[in-house]
Amino acid sequence: MHQFRNLKPLDTMERITRKTLCEDFDNILDRVDKEDIGFVILDDESKDRYVLCPAHWMDYCFDDDFGCIINSALRYSINRHTYMPGVVVNFIRKYINILDTKTINVAIKDIEEEMKANNVDDPEMWQNLKDELIARLAYLHEKVNKYLSE
Repeated sequence: MHQFRNLKPLDTMERITRKTLCEDFDNILDRVDKEDIGFVILDDESKDRYVLCPAHWMDYCFDDDFGCIINSALRYSINRHTYMPGVVVNFIRKYINILDTKTINVAIKDIEEEMKANNVDDPEMWQNLKDELIARLAYLHEKVNKYLSE
């Protein structure tokens, strides 16, 4: 089982203002890197707004296993006649912004195959999810193309 050794509780992180972040950006990034720490960035009303931390703190939730579990749940639920398809569809929608292109492509293909075979109870729900996944995939490709053209 994965250890969450990198995650730190927000209440233990140093608070800084956006102004401080801008004025001392290089030093703050150096501290994040060298000390393996995070900062909570305050908004104009001194409320917690953002967290600046090393990217490796998020490794646990963006690995291949996450996408595999998403695709497995979709395959399990898509032809069920229970509440499970709705639960899975809502879960995928909730986390659509962190899905990788491989997971999205597999999900689209699986939905297409099951819909073509008439193996779904609620084709409209699955078509809507498929459309959302296609839109997300197009957005990700557009971001990559924009980045590569710069």
